[in-house]
This record gives sequence, C-alpha cells and structure tokens, in this order.
Amino acid sequence: MTINDLQAFVMVYDLRHISNAAVELHLSQSELSKRMRALENELNIKLLDTHNKRRLQITPAGETFYHHAHKMITDYETMMHDLAPNRPTMFANLIIGAIPISGQYNIAKKIAAFDNQHPDTAIKIIEDEGDQIVKRLLNGELQAAIIRDTQTTQLQPTEFQKQPLLADELKIILPRDHPLAAQPVIRIQDLASQKIATLPPGSGVYEPINALFARQGMTPQFFFESTHIETLLGILNQNNVTFLFKQSVLPFMTEHVVMRSLAIPFISQLNFVYPQRAGNQLLTDLIDYLTVQTN
Repeated sequence: MTINDLQAFVMVYDLRHISNAAVELHLSQSELSKRMRALENELNIKLLDTHNKRRLQITPAGETFYHHAHKMITDYETMMHDLAPNRPTMFANLIIGAIPISGQYNIAKKIAAFDNQHPDTAIKIIEDEGDQIVKRLLNGELQAAIIRDTQTTQLQPTEFQKQPLLADELKIILPRDHPLAAQPVIRIQDLASQKIATLPPGSGVYEPINALFARQGMTPQFFFESTHIETLLGILNQNNVTFLFKQSVLPFMTEHVVMRSLAIPFISQLNFVYPQRAGNQLLTDLIDYLTVQTN
C-alpha cells in the first residue's frame, strides 16, 4: 500500500460513499473501488461493508485502520517538513495563493512582516477561490497556497506538503428569531427541512456540509450560492440557515443573526501547502512564523 492509498481510504471513510470520494480524489469509481479491494486483500481483512447500496458502512477493523492511516499520513508529512530545511532556497520571487480569508485571520499582515525581514526574496499573495488556487498550484503558477484541509483532497501527500497553520470551527448561522436559534447546539438531523445558503463548491465550506449530511444519510437542500458572506447573511430567514467558519464570519456578524455549534463540532485546519520536493528553509521559516503569529 502507498500513502496515496491511505489518503483514499480516509476520504472514503469521511464521506461514506465510494462515488463521492472518487469525485473528490479525481479518480474513477472503478479505480477507487480497486484500491479499496487491494487494501483489504493486503491486510486480509474487511474494511468496508458495501451491502447497503445507499450508505457504505465501516467495519470495526476499518475504524481501527482509519486511525492508523491518519497517523501514517501525518507522520509522512512531518518527515517531509523536517527534511525541507536541508534543501537550498532557490526563490527570488515567492507567489502564494490564498483563499479570501487573509484579512480575517490576519495572515496577509504577517506575511508582509515576514517579507520585510527577507529583502532577498519578493513575496506576493494572490487571493482567489479555493478551486482556482488548487488549479494554479497544480499548474506550477504558484509556489505555495493557503487553503483549508477540505480543499486539499486532490493534492496527493506524496506530491504536496500540507502544514496546519490554525484551526477554525464550522458554525451554523441563522436569524435571531429562527425556531432553532433557541437551541445551544444543533444536530444535522434538525436541519432536514431547512434550505441552506452556502459558499460555492471549492470554498472549503460547501464540501464539509455535504460530508456532514452524507454521514446521516441525508442530502442538504442548497437553494442559494454566493461568494460573499454578507450576501449569505442578508438572505437568511426563518426557513433557512448557512454554514460558515467562525473566524471568517465574525467581521460580518450583526445583531440580527446568531451562530450555533453543531452537536458534534466540525473543526477545519487552515493549511500551508507547497510541492514536497520544493520545500526549503525559506518555506519552513515562513510556516513556523505564521504558526507562531496566528496562534
């Protein structure tokens, strides 16, 4: 088995659906199914129960394997991060793509301060939607990217280093007079009849909403998409809600809306991502600087 096989299993585990996981991993359904069977054959144990065609089940062995797979991926990425300082720094210009959260998380300001400390390298930040950032990173137009962990699925761990910068919690945002606003926490099942306004696919928010509903055997009722958080908040009424990460929505909160946690909180990591074999002292110094400055 390979690190990429482990990542594929983790995706299947998270989504509980072969087809949906294949889409996220940019594989065909048959290729992903073949990988899962190969894992089971190598381990000589059943990891997935596919008898229920509507909802895949994880076996007890699959639960155990998931935790080990997750740890092995993390250990691999830690090893590659620790090796990076041994490579020479070749960048005269470092172009970093970032999803539109640099202001809320104060990242742009911190990178500018780091840039001032390194006059031999010109650092530039370009903000765009997550799917576009990933595409430009894959095409080599960017040397690094700052995206959510939910946006890194097509970036194979043997090709790209993913270093966590900070964590944020996905919140449900709803009008103050909404019937569910009186609850301190909200279950996904409570939202069965609710219409959902959302950031678009590739935002790092749309994807976990689908995954959370899929785990309950449900499909979210998306009725409105916008790239603007203030627009999402403005369209809310007593029959709909939106999901947003706490730090990204705080600057837009008003007295008319409230945020509530999920009954089982969903935490996402903001990751600094770069090609594995391009890792060097400059990049690891920048990651360390951002990690210290944003925590």
